[in-house]
Amino acid sequence: MKTMRFLVFLIFCANTSLWGAEITGRVIDVESRMPIASVRVSILNTDFVTQTDGDGHFAFADLMPGSYTVVMTHVAYEVGRRTVQVVGAAEVFIALSHRTLSLDEFSVIADPIGASDIHKNPAYATVITRESFEGRETSLPDVLAEATGVHVKRLGGLGTFSTLSLRGSSADQVEVYLDGILLNTAFGGGVDLSNLPLAHVGQIEVYRGAGASGNGLGGTVHVRTRRTQRRWFHGIRGSWGAFDTRLLSGVFAGGFGQSEFLVVADYAHSDNDFGFLDDNGTEYNVDDDVWSRRQNNDHRSFNLLGKWRRAFGEDRILSIHESAYWKYQGMPGISNNQSQNAHLDAFQTMTEVAYEDRVLLRGVNMRQSLYVTHVKERFRDLDGEVGIGRQDNDYRTRTYGWQGRVQTVLFSRCDIAAAIGLHRETYLPMARLRSISNLFDSQRWVFVARKGLDISLPGEIGIWSFGAEQRRIYSSFTGANPFNFSPLAPDSANTRDLTSLRSGVRLDLASHLMFKANAGRIFRVPSFFELFGDRGGVVGNVNLRPEYGLTWDAGLRYADGMTTLEGAFFDHRYEDLIQFVHTSQATSRPVNIGKARVYGFEVTVQRRFGSRVNLSGNYTYQRARDVSDIPHLAGNILPNRPPHALFVRATMRLGRCTAFYDYAFEDGNFLDQANRRPLLSRHVHNAGVKVDTGLRFHIGLEVKNLTGAQIADTWGYPLPGRAFFVSVNAD
Repeated sequence: MKTMRFLVFLIFCANTSLWGAEITGRVIDVESRMPIASVRVSILNTDFVTQTDGDGHFAFADLMPGSYTVVMTHVAYEVGRRTVQVVGAAEVFIALSHRTLSLDEFSVIADPIGASDIHKNPAYATVITRESFEGRETSLPDVLAEATGVHVKRLGGLGTFSTLSLRGSSADQVEVYLDGILLNTAFGGGVDLSNLPLAHVGQIEVYRGAGASGNGLGGTVHVRTRRTQRRWFHGIRGSWGAFDTRLLSGVFAGGFGQSEFLVVADYAHSDNDFGFLDDNGTEYNVDDDVWSRRQNNDHRSFNLLGKWRRAFGEDRILSIHESAYWKYQGMPGISNNQSQNAHLDAFQTMTEVAYEDRVLLRGVNMRQSLYVTHVKERFRDLDGEVGIGRQDNDYRTRTYGWQGRVQTVLFSRCDIAAAIGLHRETYLPMARLRSISNLFDSQRWVFVARKGLDISLPGEIGIWSFGAEQRRIYSSFTGANPFNFSPLAPDSANTRDLTSLRSGVRLDLASHLMFKANAGRIFRVPSFFELFGDRGGVVGNVNLRPEYGLTWDAGLRYADGMTTLEGAFFDHRYEDLIQFVHTSQATSRPVNIGKARVYGFEVTVQRRFGSRVNLSGNYTYQRARDVSDIPHLAGNILPNRPPHALFVRATMRLGRCTAFYDYAFEDGNFLDQANRRPLLSRHVHNAGVKVDTGLRFHIGLEVKNLTGAQIADTWGYPLPGRAFFVSVNAD
């Protein structure tokens, strides 16, 4: 009741003169009617200055009633002016005309198509900007779960292991890049999204299907960290909420001379001791179900991001990127079998030095980078609560790599890009309680060559895109092989040559309507675990063929600045899927016997009503079936692939208050390949409000899982129920 009174009070204040007058508006292109981002907007003869966001919106608040002249400037447009009479709130709509400049001849090199305007790329993609999640109480897995075609699997609570699936793929079949560096490790298992702090993220690009910018069977995710900037800026954000969840982050950026820098630090803590319904290990007997709390599920992490960039003239740039991450995570076990002491410690770093030269060759942009990544994990289960037997193990993964890119434009219609890269990855396990680790010391050399071609079609009716990637991969393990007595024993080395192809087209059918279609053939090389096994119950198989997929999609996209509507049909056919089968020697061995087909359609909708109300949502239907030759699996639904998924968000701005409401639905599916362990459908409601105090800081209140729905995820791990959070953000 107190919360409702507080919200009513905020809404009342937002519509009274206590908050002062305000001007909101939107800037668009006079010809295309598309929004213009990064327009400098100022009020004449005052110190009020801002710029438009990605949708062309701007706002001034806390003004005295009166007459104001709003001035809009952009390097590519004529200066715009508008006089506004303000009493309470005024809204303006401005269209700018293109500006013509007379310049000497010079060469322009831009990023490949898709970096500056991703939706013009033939690929189906979702772009998540920082503005869409900044100030919210959320995490990277939660943000990605809201995107079209994405399904995130979590082990419950803040900081717990989280992976994602795109269009019914497995986690291993999705490539995740951080500032262009591949995060997928050779050991396999997918990328743990919880190890990527959202405080560091500037933009996320989710590419689905064959048109993806990468080599993922299901698609590719590019996470871009926040950029350096010359303008001096500092900010801090803190929040507290249910389960003693505490978050604190700070950012400091600026520039001097020809240099720019950025530093971001982030700390997170949560007890994660939420309540859940414990079935006591008997899911079909409800009489012994009891209400319990998660134990040994606490999480602590500290993250640091540093970036430095220096320009040498206008055409040469040197940059350094360093990130570090520490995490302590309790390992609670599955529902009724909770551990008390098992935990996982993780430490990882990534260092990159990059140099870009735009004048080494006329009309050619060249970029080269060297990078090093280091991941160290320590799993301790001294009482044998989670795994089999007592364990105290270290796992270290190191990667050393180089990559170079060359890009040029031919005849003003053809964009050509080529990239090559070489990296070496080592995996070093160590057992503290045994004389030797169950896993093998392994290493992998990877040579990659990529070619990309984007051609503007005659009459400016669209674009045709083609890409090819060649990978040569050498994998090996060292040390004695305990399976030498067996005819199934793996060799110590494996070499594969893989070629992936993709092609796509975008046709502009009308002013705001386009058609997109993509097709491709993509491979996934087996992981260390699949190739070499362990020294226990898994025998590796170096003769494994890579998994591969034949994928295609097609659909329409309409966008006029106020309304966006996109629909696509997709069909993914996977061959040579790797399955583990039991042998007569009481071990299991991976073999290529799997086939699967995933097809369906996706719909994405967004609609703005002025500058105050925004509605958005997406719906995905997918039919994911096992079509292998295994009798007891053929025709089954692939686990953790819900047939129906829906996400809806409504945002409303009332004066200085911004309120939102989310609804997420996932249809029931299964936890296992045999379809014997059902996972019930889920309905999750979230809501929140953010208040701009006018004193350079915001206050937020959020409620997650409003109805307290009981939810289980991967392997039956329970997820949190109803939770409240309060946050303060200051710039």
